[in-house]
This record gives sequence, structure tokens and C-alpha cells, in this order.
Amino acid sequence: MRGGQAVAEVLVREGVEVVFCLPSNAMIDEAAARGIRPIVGREERSVINMADAYTRMHDGRRIGVAMVQHGPGAEHAFGGIAQAYADSVPVLFLPSGMARPRLGVRTTFDAVTAYRPVAKWTSRFDTAATVPHQLRRAFQKLRSGRPGPVVLEMPADVVIEEFDDELFDYTPPARPRSGADPAEVARAVDLLRAAERPIIHVGQGVLWARASAALVEFAELADAPVMTTYTAKSAFPENHPLAIGCGGVAITPQIRDLLPDADLVFSVGASLAKTLGSFPIPAGKTMIQATNDPDDLSMEYDLAAGLVGDAALVLGQLCAELRSRGGPAGDVAGGVAGGVASGRDARGLVARARERAASEWAAKLTSDEVPINPLRVVAEVIAATDPDHTVITHDSGYPRDHLAPHYISTVPRGYLGWGNSTPLGSSIGLALGAKAAAPDKTVIAFLGDAAFGQCGLELETSVRCGLPLLCVLVNNSEMGNYEKLQPIAQDRFGIKYLSGNYAEVALALGAAAERIERPQDLAPALKRALAAVQGGRTVLLEVITRPEPAFVRPLT
Repeated sequence: MRGGQAVAEVLVREGVEVVFCLPSNAMIDEAAARGIRPIVGREERSVINMADAYTRMHDGRRIGVAMVQHGPGAEHAFGGIAQAYADSVPVLFLPSGMARPRLGVRTTFDAVTAYRPVAKWTSRFDTAATVPHQLRRAFQKLRSGRPGPVVLEMPADVVIEEFDDELFDYTPPARPRSGADPAEVARAVDLLRAAERPIIHVGQGVLWARASAALVEFAELADAPVMTTYTAKSAFPENHPLAIGCGGVAITPQIRDLLPDADLVFSVGASLAKTLGSFPIPAGKTMIQATNDPDDLSMEYDLAAGLVGDAALVLGQLCAELRSRGGPAGDVAGGVAGGVASGRDARGLVARARERAASEWAAKLTSDEVPINPLRVVAEVIAATDPDHTVITHDSGYPRDHLAPHYISTVPRGYLGWGNSTPLGSSIGLALGAKAAAPDKTVIAFLGDAAFGQCGLELETSVRCGLPLLCVLVNNSEMGNYEKLQPIAQDRFGIKYLSGNYAEVALALGAAAERIERPQDLAPALKRALAAVQGGRTVLLEVITRPEPAFVRPLT
């Protein structure tokens, strides 16, 4: 057996069905020989984005695998792995490498060393015979603790090196899980029961643990509003009476209204790191944190209680403890929707906050302005789609900050939120990975004109590979907000302005496309586009919009 064949055999035993790649890499052919489909992108970073989203859609039960060539391919993929690392996404990256005698030569790119700061583990295949052992270590790390990418470089001579078939031994490693210290669970419930205005803060650990149902049960028992980070959006159904939406660079009006008065924040499945994909918690609140990574505890906030364990198991412990105590108010006789009465009227608080938000934002969401207000585009997308059967993702900047707070996500992974690192141009690659993972879903990428410049050629990948997407591109011909960072360059040279007809680019790449300039044309265009996508076409809708800096900023 050759080293490359051993890699393919392990991937087959791990249930891998596709690899995302950009030739050349000898392992691509070995995988294809075993029936694993190669999905070839146009740019290495996008290939990593595809593997990233594929893993997210499967909650890590299937791992996205990416392969690129040695040298320039591995160099160019760095940003995608760095993004997966920042967002704690397990991806198996298998770049090829130079033959072992070339290691250490100055002009040879060493992926093992270069990727170490942005990967959970980096190594190279030492010999063909060690391939099963090293991949066992890789998959164990991909399944254990804090998620993150693993990088294993395959030297050119190892991929063709042979070893005795009898030496091949591989069984997929198990996914270990553990619960929290029962004493700390009891302490956390004591604090929750004593709080007058608690709020539940949710991170993406709930999604990785497939704990959304347990989270709903916990929220109802605790009678507390629920807010998520960008990366956790869709972990809690946002049409639930206790949902107050998500936050990162922007937050929902409901979070702005209810978080300041909260006396306790109960965080589940989040590191509580202050990033662009989360939002800060104002000072002066009792803080409880449940996380699978002990390194997260007290990293940013003083904690009254810390629970370490798998989110599903910890939520189960919390629910059992709450039931044994009769809920937050100790009234076992009362209750709503399976919970117990607390006297907090959390649902009433949420309902009133929603009414205020709807009134505050109605004018922009229904605006008839020309050029079109991008928030009107968001509203039309919401009206046109069925969130139960849709996967939507944003790109960086205003498209993210306009879409995420207003879109109502109803099912886990119905929204792919990302952005602890915010590399422009990630949306189409992520959407392609989501479509490969969930071919029965309608997949939408919501992006701006600046982002299109970084990922637009992947429309051809969508067409060629039969992965139909709807791309909604809001084109205001500028990179918004950057003038504040470099006012002299803007005043003298107009550096924020862009140009281009992106619908024509999409047509040239084989997609269907429309350019929309009037708000009344949005609804019929979306209807046509969604019908075409469901029929197997990739569609770009280029909407000519005005700059719109309005969104709710996080509290400090």
C-alpha cells in the first residue's frame, strides 16, 4: 500500500464523501479512486471555506477535508485556516509537501511550522507506514475539546512510498464527552434562582453539541430571554417567545433593550472572548459560564460559577437540577410551555422589546428609496424565504451587520454565522460547502460588492459542480465606513469607491443574473431567482443600493 492509498483508506473509513481541493495533490487521485468526490474550487482560501462550512453543517460529525498543492497552494490557503481557527471549526487540511530530502531548504515552504499558530495540531506524515497512526491522532484532535483545524503535510516521496498492507490498522476514534462538576451545577442553579432578571447568552458550543433542544428546555425552565453570538446564530430558534436575537459587531434592538437591566448572564457554549463575532457584556452583572474548554474560564470576565463540559450534557444537568428545585421561583405548580412560573414575565419583556424594535426599524425595512436601502433588501429576502429549509450566510461588513440582527433563523445551522476573524470574501465558499453538505436546502450568500472581488469566481465553481446557490449582492459602489479610518486618502484620492457590473460577470461565468435598481422589483426578482435555484441554476441578484450605516452597536 502506498502512503496516498493509506490516506484514502482512512478517509473512506471515516465516512468522507467529498474533498475540497485545488490541484495538484497526489492524494486527490487516490481519494477519487476510492469513490470520494473532489470538488475543485478556483482559489485556495475558498476551498478551505468550503471544508469549513461542510464541517459546520454536520456539527463536526463529518469533517470537511481540503487538499492543495505544496508551496504556493499551501501558502495561499493560510487565511482560510486562520479563519477556521479563530471560529473554532475542525477542518482536516492535507497539503502536499516537498520530498523529505528537500526539507529545510530556504525556498521550501514548511506548512508544519507556518501553520502552527493557527491550527490545533500540525505535523507531516513521516513515512507511509505511519499514515494510519497520524490520521488517528488527527481525527481524535478534531473530535476532542475545543474544535479547531488540523494540518498534516504529505511529502511528495511519502505519498508514493509503499509499506506492507498488513501493517495498516485504523479504527475511527470515539468522540469523548463529559459533564460538569455536580457541585458547580448546583451553585449555578442557586445563582440563577436568586436572580431577578437573568439572560442566557449562547455560543456555538451549543451547535457543536447538537444541544438546541436542551437549550430550549433550559430557557423555558429558567424563564429567561436568550441571546446568541453571530457564530451561534440558529442555536436557539429566533421565533421562540424567549428569543432576543444575536449580536457581534451589531446587536439586535432587543439585546440593547434587555441586556443593560439584566442582573445575571448565564453563558452556555461560549468562550466569552471579546471578538467581532460576539459582543461585550456590560460590567456589574453576575456571570456564569459553561464551556467545554477550561482555558475559557475567567478569560474576559470574573465568574460567579464556571462549568466545564459538553453543552448538551451540561444543559441536561442544569435542567435536571432546576426541575428538582421547582424552577427559578420554586413553584412546581405553575409553568408555561413545560417550564415553571417565576414571576419574571420574561416572555412579556421579550414581546414588548420586539414591538419596539419593529416600530424603530420599519421605515428602513420598508423603504422605497432609490438607490435601494440595503435593509429593504434584507426584509425582502426574509419575506421570500422559508427559514426552515434555507441556509443563509453573510459576508463581512455591512451585509453581515444588516442581515444578522434582522433575519429570523428557526432551525440549527439555518444561518451560518461567522466572524471572530472577518476575512472579506468568505461567503460564497461557505455557501458552496453548505450546499455540498445539505443539497436539499436552498443556500443563499448575502454579500457586498467589495466581497465579490475576493470570491466572485467561485460562481463558476457553483455552476460547474452542480451546487446551485442564490447570491444576493448589495452594490453601493463603495467600501463603507473606511473613510473614517483614512480620511486624507479618501478626501484626496477617493479610495473607498468601487465600480463594476457584477450581473454581467455572473452571466459570463455561467450563472443566471439580474440587476435590480427599484425596490418594487425586488420581490418578483427573488421569486424568479429562488425558483431557478430550486431548478438547479446558480443565480446572482445584483441590487443597486445606497450606503446605509445604520445598525445597533454593542453596549460597552
